[in-house]
Amino acid sequence: MPIINSKIRYAFGCLIFVVFLVASLVSCINSNNSAENVYRYDSYLKTTPEIRVLLHDNIEEIQIEISKPYSISNFNNHEKLADKAGLKKSVLYLKAGDFRTRPLTSDTAHNAPTTFVKANGNISIFANNGYVKLNNSTYSGKVILIPKDDDKFSILEEIGIEGFLPGVVEGEMPIMWNNDALQAQVIAVRTYVLYKRKIKGNALYHINKLDLAYKGSYMNQSKSKEIVDKTRGTVMVYDWNLFPGYFHSTCGGHTEDINLVFNLRSIPPLSGVECGYCNNSKYYIWKKKLGSNVIQRSLNAANTKVKKIRKISTEQIGPGGHCSTIKIVHAGGTKRVNANDFRLMIGPNNLRSTSFSIKKSGSSFIFDGSGWGHGVGLCQYGTQNMAKLGFRWYEILRHYYPEIDLVKIY
Repeated sequence: MPIINSKIRYAFGCLIFVVFLVASLVSCINSNNSAENVYRYDSYLKTTPEIRVLLHDNIEEIQIEISKPYSISNFNNHEKLADKAGLKKSVLYLKAGDFRTRPLTSDTAHNAPTTFVKANGNISIFANNGYVKLNNSTYSGKVILIPKDDDKFSILEEIGIEGFLPGVVEGEMPIMWNNDALQAQVIAVRTYVLYKRKIKGNALYHINKLDLAYKGSYMNQSKSKEIVDKTRGTVMVYDWNLFPGYFHSTCGGHTEDINLVFNLRSIPPLSGVECGYCNNSKYYIWKKKLGSNVIQRSLNAANTKVKKIRKISTEQIGPGGHCSTIKIVHAGGTKRVNANDFRLMIGPNNLRSTSFSIKKSGSSFIFDGSGWGHGVGLCQYGTQNMAKLGFRWYEILRHYYPEIDLVKIY
């Protein structure tokens, strides 16, 4: 008996040691706040990731202003081409292989164009501690000019993601909203952008400004910077992989499955959840009446050719009430169109979402809908109302994105 008891005591002691060891390891990788349960892998990325944002595509000219001294370099080989003292508000355009500027003045005597820089490859502009203003938006990152055919060009901004995020927060949510709502939004955006950066790799740009309500990176409000700093480096992962952290304005009561909307693989964080928090949004319920001729013109302009439209109906309804396909019966036959594409062709301010029913009324169609946006991922109005009810940012994220882990990667 004493031998058996000693063996039992030994085994029990080993078990206690293992439990203590596991607990110690978990405490090493977890944050100090057990409720947040943010895993810390700060050394995963040694530096803050830089991203490239497409600001303008295939344009002929743009207003430009540069504060303070700035440098011009070849973006591809980093060769410095010039140092300049600043640029008053001018029009930038491409002509015969040169980027040129002309002042914004009616005085023709002083309105002669000036060569800004020869367009030998992609050109980068950086105003140290200053900004480059393009039309009405200002940028503190490196602005890149990409010459195209027919004297057209595109413009990118290269910037550290933490400097990029305040300008998105200010565009996506009212800055006076609850801090926990804003923090949840920041982490969703950071996850989305870093996922795009990962899958696009060395592509010319990682994110299109049109994908996000980006207001620029210079002179952002102190509150937006503070919100970003509080969540610095924190992202969501599923099965220890980044995923596209989609978000939208108003889900209408239930978020949608990513497979139905974007035809991407369905995963638990993006398969749709009941919301129940966004019914105070003015877009929770909406109605729109559109003439069949208006719909026909919009579709034809987008190269979806239809003749006289007789009937429009929805197909493949998801758990959030959004449809996957629009069926159009017209004089030339039957055509099926992706519902999200249909919404964008008709205009997102006409059709706020793809969650709607359709009925014909004379020569018009009436759309009775709910929600605003594609309906996948985080519901912004729901997020704000959850925060007002006392839910913390990490609880909000785990509600809209089930089965995620939160990880600090730098």
